[in-house]
Amino acid sequence: MSSTTFTVDYSSSVYANRADPAGVNRFSWRTELILAKNQKSIKDKKILDLACNTGRMAFPCLELGAKSVTGVEARPELIERGKELISQTPYRNQMEFIQSDLFHYLESLEPGKFDTIICLGFLYHTVRQVDFFRLMNKLRPQSILIDTNVAKNYWWFGRKSFGQPPALFLTQFEDPSETRNTTDVDGIVFWPTTSFLEQMFERINYSYTRVDFKNAGIKDWSAMDDYKKGYRAAYCATLEAIR
Repeated sequence: MSSTTFTVDYSSSVYANRADPAGVNRFSWRTELILAKNQKSIKDKKILDLACNTGRMAFPCLELGAKSVTGVEARPELIERGKELISQTPYRNQMEFIQSDLFHYLESLEPGKFDTIICLGFLYHTVRQVDFFRLMNKLRPQSILIDTNVAKNYWWFGRKSFGQPPALFLTQFEDPSETRNTTDVDGIVFWPTTSFLEQMFERINYSYTRVDFKNAGIKDWSAMDDYKKGYRAAYCATLEAIR
């Protein structure tokens, strides 16, 4: 698939100006398979983008017809850059940035404020994955879109010992001074397994579909090795059928 056949032409956006071709390829495919293929969760919806960075995945939501996007980001320098970028688009009045720890922000919300919550690239930068799903259960958005690095399931342990896929985590350490990493000062993070994510969706009564990158017709896998090898996964989960 060439860039001209993507639903959203990410390569021509202001967000692609400083990205190399491999990075543009990655964001184009993420936009296509996570967002464009789930337009019922995006079009005319009020969207909350958690750990939004500069709004680089909020922008395609607006391109796909989102009513509005609120982006929550802890790092002020990313918000300033995001405001600069969105001001160069037709959507400057539809995007709001909020500087906050995302868990603090979620805890302050009442159910029904947002139709769709997206969390694209955060759940492996924290140790609070269970808290995240507890908050989703409280807020009950119509749709939840997740994209995260994942740890491999230990089938030999979980299946034989407990009769079900294991809900395990892989402990990692990150440098909090790096913009792309956790903001937690100790640098400790957990990578969830797909089994954990799927069990948690079931616990909070959301139906889910895993995004199928491997059978999407991708020929250029530049900057997409994590999806190809299965240590990154994306899900679209819904509370009820979207009409």
